[in-house]
Amino acid sequence: MKVPRHTLVHLTPDGDLVPGVAAGAVRLWPFTQSRRYPWRSQNPKSLDPINLLVLGTAPATVVDLLAERGWRRPDDGATHRTWIDGALVTMFDHTALGDRAERVHIRVFAFADATLVAAHHEVADDRSHHRVTSWNRARETVAEALATAGISRITPTGVITPTDLRDATSDGRVWRLVADER
Repeated sequence: MKVPRHTLVHLTPDGDLVPGVAAGAVRLWPFTQSRRYPWRSQNPKSLDPINLLVLGTAPATVVDLLAERGWRRPDDGATHRTWIDGALVTMFDHTALGDRAERVHIRVFAFADATLVAAHHEVADDRSHHRVTSWNRARETVAEALATAGISRITPTGVITPTDLRDATSDGRVWRLVADER
């Protein structure tokens, strides 16, 4: 299975991500990939799905809220990029919960007045290479940590990414979160 390069979603005025493009709406390629690739890869083994959208919250705030809950910036982990409005955008930062042997690792991106998160649970093999074991469990772990900081889940998006990237199942949806005072 190849992932089409032209797969795009757009941000609606009410903060939803829906397939396709719309006039005046911010467009997103809903995957991240290593900075080594200057094009949108079609190889699902090179892609991470975007699986969280934190509305009205800057990436630095998301990283700080997680740091207050024990998350730390790892000294490893590839720099990833995505495409927003046709421009190649490098991640703002990354953080993890756990150690190199097993962790939830996220990459965060600035997106309009929100933060995009690509979260995955990974385990290191005997050669210290990471293998993704779950997209959904990682997404849930991040959402739970942010909930303790006053960030709540709202209705998720529809399915916007494949449900079987890298042999780790996913529901293909992006969980949307928002600060309680919004």
